[in-house]
Amino acid sequence: MKYNLKKLEKELAGRIDKDSQVQREKVARYLSLVATFYDLEKYVEEKGPIVTTQNGSQQFIKANPAIQEKNKINMQLLAIEKSFGFGTGEDPPDGSDLV
Repeated sequence: MKYNLKKLEKELAGRIDKDSQVQREKVARYLSLVATFYDLEKYVEEKGPIVTTQNGSQQFIKANPAIQEKNKINMQLLAIEKSFGFGTGEDPPDGSDLV
C-alpha cells in the first residue's frame, strides 16, 4: 500500500497533543522527511544502486549516495517516532499525552 501524505498527517495529528507547538512541529518535520525519503527512493529506482561518476578524465563506479541519505533520514524518522512514544507503550519524554 502506497502512503498518502495527507492521510499520514491526519493519523499523526490524531496521536499527538494538538495544543503542543513542539509536537505539531515534529509532525511537520516528520512529513517533510517522509517526502524526502520517497523522493530519494525514486532516484535510486531510476539510477540504480550503483552509479558512475565522472571527475574530469576519470570515471569510477560507486554506491548511489542517495542510499546513504535514505539511511540517515530513516534514522531521523525513527528518532522522531521514539520521541512521540510510538510503539513503546510509554508517554513521550516531554510528558505530553498522545490522544
